[in-house]
Amino acid sequence: MDVAGFLFWSFPPARILWGGRRKRILGIAAGVISIQASWIALQLLWARLILLRMFIVDATFTLIRRLVCGDKIYETHRSYAYRFASRKYGKHLSVTLAVGPINIVWLLPVALCVSYFGMDDALGLVIAYSPLVMLAVKFHAGEIEINQAFDS
Repeated sequence: MDVAGFLFWSFPPARILWGGRRKRILGIAAGVISIQASWIALQLLWARLILLRMFIVDATFTLIRRLVCGDKIYETHRSYAYRFASRKYGKHLSVTLAVGPINIVWLLPVALCVSYFGMDDALGLVIAYSPLVMLAVKFHAGEIEINQAFDS
């Protein structure tokens, strides 16, 4: 029920900002469920990792770029690709609605191929990662916002 409330109140435009505590609780719960599912079938863990690709690629790419550029990765920032895209297109809603089809049309079939049809796990990850890394580059994930230009 907490997740339903989170989705209702956080769907753009967000009506409430949830603190890190609730996000951590949801993250821990999702992690425990993923680990438990992987005990049953390892492919379910790979499928979960594929379905979380949008978040994992954006966060990892952003943090690695910030680390390489010498930024403090533990400080608050707005340099995720999602945030740059929402500023470019003027709304969080349009970016959120674009993420849905990516998850359903691109990532879900790859996850199903890995979990049910025997696709190689590593190949599934590469197929899932490739276009998302390109999106992270396109939307300048991890770059310093002051020097940000939206030429592309």
